[in-house]
Amino acid sequence: MESLDGGLLTLRRQRNGQLTAAVSRQGTWSWNAGTRYCADCLREQPGVFKVVWRSPWSFACLKHKTLLYESCSSCHQPVIEMRGRNADIFDASRCRAHIGPVDTTHQTLCRTPLSESPAQLPLDAEGAPLRAQSAIYQALNGSGAAEFLRILQAISTALRGAQNFDLVATLSGLELSELRGLFDEEKHVGVSAPTTAYAMAGLVGASFALDQLDEGQAGPLIRHLTFARPPASVPRGQGHGPGSPSELLHRWPQAPAQLRDKILRAHDQDFTNSQRILGCTSVSRATLLHHRPIPGEVRVRFLTVPAALWPAWCSRFDVGGPVDGSTLATALAHALRACGTAKVQRDPQAENALAGVLRPNMLGTSQQTTSLIRGLCELAHTLDEIDVPIDYLRRQSLAAHDFLPRAHWEALCESLSRDPGAARRHRNARRYLWHRLTALDVTRFPDEPQYRSSRAAAAEYTDFRTRMTIELQTALDSYARAYLQHQGLDEPVTWSPWASVALPWPGPEILDLDLSKLHALLGNGVLAHGVLARELGVSVRRVVRALDEAPPSDPRETKAVDWAPMFLSSVAH
Repeated sequence: MESLDGGLLTLRRQRNGQLTAAVSRQGTWSWNAGTRYCADCLREQPGVFKVVWRSPWSFACLKHKTLLYESCSSCHQPVIEMRGRNADIFDASRCRAHIGPVDTTHQTLCRTPLSESPAQLPLDAEGAPLRAQSAIYQALNGSGAAEFLRILQAISTALRGAQNFDLVATLSGLELSELRGLFDEEKHVGVSAPTTAYAMAGLVGASFALDQLDEGQAGPLIRHLTFARPPASVPRGQGHGPGSPSELLHRWPQAPAQLRDKILRAHDQDFTNSQRILGCTSVSRATLLHHRPIPGEVRVRFLTVPAALWPAWCSRFDVGGPVDGSTLATALAHALRACGTAKVQRDPQAENALAGVLRPNMLGTSQQTTSLIRGLCELAHTLDEIDVPIDYLRRQSLAAHDFLPRAHWEALCESLSRDPGAARRHRNARRYLWHRLTALDVTRFPDEPQYRSSRAAAAEYTDFRTRMTIELQTALDSYARAYLQHQGLDEPVTWSPWASVALPWPGPEILDLDLSKLHALLGNGVLAHGVLARELGVSVRRVVRALDEAPPSDPRETKAVDWAPMFLSSVAH
């Protein structure tokens, strides 16, 4: 029996860890005693009972493509296993069931040759029961047998609980009339396996077929099985009610993680938008095929996702609703950090917090909402699999008092043949570059109190940002790179994750507008964002993102600056 431990059954262990001969109830369905058999196999090898026949998960013979027997065909009693020592000589191929009076001291044995049992029901070689039996035996050769059996057992329990024998017959390919009445009544459905090999073949075959279906086909069936069960008991203080993800999963007892995720995805339409994001239930099939599951530890995402989502992704997730660009970027970043976290640790407050940040005007129509949440799931999977090169929390803690001092700003402007201007221009340059480094809102610049938000300050900064050129942006990035190296950080100035799976995003790409016309309008002195947006037929948010992503060029002569000596000089002083 040790060969089956961890697969078809789980053996109990002593305190010292040694295995015993007793079967534990902690594993999947198993028997303490009993066996099935194949009459054809016994004819070919008399007296040889295969060890796998001692498990309820063995219900068919792959060689002869028939169901196994669970009892003697003559006396109809279960096959008696020979355990321990026996004083008499016996033929293991014959039935040893007692067929005499129950109260007699003398045993009358059946002794019917089991190998002479009549032909058992043949099974379709391509049918679900034989394919399921083959998959179970194949799983025993690997490390995932126990997980596979738990999936089959959970689905089988749901099918029995729903009493949907029409579905069992349809999925398994067995006769409905033969299945009816074969399943024992149970106080707690799914505690034990069906008694007969036919019932087991139908139930496990149907479960295997359902598990192998495409999620588009399996989803409606899973929802039907869930709602066929009465609502689960909700313990007081658990923070979830009928219809919530936690309650629905309670209707699938002991379902392993892989199946639980599949169940929740089938119920995606039944959840609130916050629940869909926290559970990552809207994830697309393309994402599932391309990525690994979300890991058990997602705290690293709280370090690598900036306070405001990357502009390129903000554009892809922008459904065009009436919302401020900064507010949208912050809300999307919050949603991305929360995506899939319910799989790791349930936070009763997370759902309300997310609903308060991600408002309906950011989500658009039902179709746009689904596309947005699928995009968030895709981006979350991507971030969990790659090494993000920027630690945004660490950057926010950098000292800002020596960031781009006046002397450095003047040297930078001189390299561009530009006038450094007065204090306001210098201040806005610092704010612009600090935002590029940290992705924090410009009103959160940590250096001086006059940087707090005001209407005049906002107008000045908007003008500076609108007049940005690719040469000035490149020079500022060059300075920022030297600044980071001076701080001991070998990181890029800006970075954005790529789209590893092409999905139908609800919004456009960041430069999906007439960029040449935008630059021409700027060259003609049109600086008002509202006018630019109207001329291009896009939102103001898209204009601002395009200006930051691809500012126009300034033909003036430029030269490179070696910032290392200047940083050393500033340290010396």
